[in-house]
Amino acid sequence: MGKGRRSTPSKKRLTVLLVLCGAVFILFAVRLAWMQFVMADHYAEKVAEASQTSYTVDLPAARGDIVDRNGTVLAQDDTVYDLTLCLPAPEGTDIQQTYGILRELKLTDLSGEDVETQLAAFFSAASAGELTIAKGLDGTQAAALYAAGLPQCGAVRLVARGTRSWAEGTLLPHALGDTGPITAEQWQANDYALWKAGVAMNAEIGQSGLEQVYDQLLRGQSGRLRVSVGFDGTRSETVVESPVPGATLVLSLDSDLQRAVQQALQERIRTLQTTAGAGSGRECSAGAAVVVDVTTGGVLAAASWPGYDLNTWRNDYAALTADEGSPLLDRVCAGLYAPGSAFKPAVAASALAAGLITVEDTVNCTGRYLFYSEYQPGCLQLSHGGPVDLLTALQHSCNIYFYDVGRRLGVDAFSATARRLGLGADTGAELPCAEGRLTWSTDSNYQDGLTLMAAIGQGNTAVTPLQLAAYAATLANNGQRPALHFADQAVDGTGQTLWEYEQRILAEAPGGEEVFGPIREGMVRMAQTLSALREAPVTLACKTGSPQRPERTAGGGYYTNSVLIGYFPAEEPRYAVAVVLEYGGGGANAAPVMRAVADALYD
Repeated sequence: MGKGRRSTPSKKRLTVLLVLCGAVFILFAVRLAWMQFVMADHYAEKVAEASQTSYTVDLPAARGDIVDRNGTVLAQDDTVYDLTLCLPAPEGTDIQQTYGILRELKLTDLSGEDVETQLAAFFSAASAGELTIAKGLDGTQAAALYAAGLPQCGAVRLVARGTRSWAEGTLLPHALGDTGPITAEQWQANDYALWKAGVAMNAEIGQSGLEQVYDQLLRGQSGRLRVSVGFDGTRSETVVESPVPGATLVLSLDSDLQRAVQQALQERIRTLQTTAGAGSGRECSAGAAVVVDVTTGGVLAAASWPGYDLNTWRNDYAALTADEGSPLLDRVCAGLYAPGSAFKPAVAASALAAGLITVEDTVNCTGRYLFYSEYQPGCLQLSHGGPVDLLTALQHSCNIYFYDVGRRLGVDAFSATARRLGLGADTGAELPCAEGRLTWSTDSNYQDGLTLMAAIGQGNTAVTPLQLAAYAATLANNGQRPALHFADQAVDGTGQTLWEYEQRILAEAPGGEEVFGPIREGMVRMAQTLSALREAPVTLACKTGSPQRPERTAGGGYYTNSVLIGYFPAEEPRYAVAVVLEYGGGGANAAPVMRAVADALYD
């Protein structure tokens, strides 16, 4: 009996062992079936992944358009194609044969040895990828590749990208600017900010003008395509990130007005060259004209002559830089000119606000200012003489009146007012602009006579045409100076506004209507003295200037520029204008350009 009791536990243990072995076997069988049938596709993918290599291709984003206020396209991307060899070659294709077809299609100029060298260098760095062999192919060339069947078989890839073009390359070239490849300095700037923003090292960005200022909005965001290549050459593609096109930049500019202003400026210069006398405008060969919205500060037109064509300027660069007319210089923002008598309203505003003069106070114009014995500048006494009040002094541009008022005020006082009005000051515009300068008693060359010269817009004073336009708008606005700007907003492809300009007042000169009302009346009177402006479709207000240049004429006098500021309609100003003609021969010679602006807007 004892022996039987000992065998019973052994049988139980054997039974448990058999059960456990059976369970393990069943689990293994279930697991094997699950792997073979349920997870078959998953493991097939794993095997495929293990037998292939992958690389990523950038998908360039289309750069946003630049349009005028009416939607007219000024700058846009045209589609071109970059051609790459796909390596390793897909099954059934041969690199040399593919390259031979490309040479027959005249899509590459590389010799066979060049290809071999590049292929060797490529394979030493990577096992798979794409080798760029041609850039900038057009639609016809792309069609020829498809006709040859190369993209379809995977031997080559055509990567679409945009290249900048301009419907009218001569329209506003300086302000629009251009794009170009990223430089090493730009790539490293601000702790590699472009790389952190997802910009490819070989991308093109805005390099000048509005293209540069608003590059972040315009350039969009590139996408990425992952290409997987098996050992047998089969390929699969997955879009990792879709490209996002850049925003459309809407300018305050009116392209029709811009065209009219450019034409008027060029025609006026040509007319002076052919009809004016020596020293009176015949030598004129360059200039600038600006039109701004008095209320918003939006730049409606900005013409700089001579100019260039954005579509060809890179090829023409050597000739443009050698041109004595300096066509690459943006005279609107970077040209510095003495304003001449166009400065006189600033002196008047300063004196009226300070209570130094009233509108009725007079200064006796005898043709020469005799206060200083060692320096006695004169006045042309055009249609005036004797006791002259403020309105007459502005109407006929009396130098003696402003010599006297300027001397009594002091150069620092009227220069400070001029700065509030926009001269020698930041205009608020987005583009890089020259700062300009005014005349101060702290200047190293200061002496008493310099105050007299500064009071009629000469001395050390030099400002840009854009500042003159801001100044004209401020006079029209009773001393409130709006910030100028070229761009109004940026919108995406759905029409959603991504950015919008916020109007602002940069400065205000004191006095309001009491100060600026008489000045505006004097400017209306002056416009009526100019035949080109008397019959305009609206009432114009202006002030001209004839600042001397340092160069002397053959007769011993000095060449002069032609400067004009103004606005209209005088009763309720909407538009401000500034015109500068180098060697223009006197302020009145700029009047036809202002008249052309008024005609374009109202006729």
